[in-house]
Amino acid sequence: MTEVSVTAPHPPRAKPPHASANEIRARILQVAEERFRRIGHLKTSMADIAAELDMSPANLYRFFPARQAISDAICHRAVKEIADIAFAIALMDMPAALKIERLLTAVHRYNRARFFNDRRMHDMIIAASRTNTVILAVHLDRMEKLFEYIIRQGIEAGEVEAGEVEGACPAQAARALNGSFAIFLDPALIEHCLRYDPDSDVTLRERLRIVLPALLPAVLTSTLPR
Repeated sequence: MTEVSVTAPHPPRAKPPHASANEIRARILQVAEERFRRIGHLKTSMADIAAELDMSPANLYRFFPARQAISDAICHRAVKEIADIAFAIALMDMPAALKIERLLTAVHRYNRARFFNDRRMHDMIIAASRTNTVILAVHLDRMEKLFEYIIRQGIEAGEVEAGEVEGACPAQAARALNGSFAIFLDPALIEHCLRYDPDSDVTLRERLRIVLPALLPAVLTSTLPR
């Protein structure tokens, strides 16, 4: 009797888990951002991004209608990084004047570092903000709200008297601060700032010593570094 060798059938191969739409969008933005930094957003097409993702351009268009939409999403995320730095400083346990000084200095230095060390990303933010003004408007609104939060914290700590804030309204003082220091906060203005003021850190400190006492007379400006 001839023995018949029977090979056990292989178990069915498990299908790879399907990524969610949000996961696919995140992956698209990650790959696009890496390419934008490496080559530049103007030299990158939707077909280039699709090829790096190993997907068809038609599939890519299901998630983003155009390259500009990808650029805008990346820029929103890049600008949000600045807000995260500022938010962390706003939560620190220190006098209001010192918080404001550290926040402004940190944001300014972050913008400056991106201008010098990540120029393609900087250029993309500027280009995107020209066609989508919401990007930087949202950024400056975040800064204003953080200034208002810091001022209110200063009032609660007794560093600022409520009646000494412009119009007894912290929101107005925050708006004035935001406008006075926009050149240090707005990524779109960093090139102008550095071109005409190579000692911008010194200028920032000098302006703080003039502007803060005018806006918040009771604030402890003696805590600011000289």
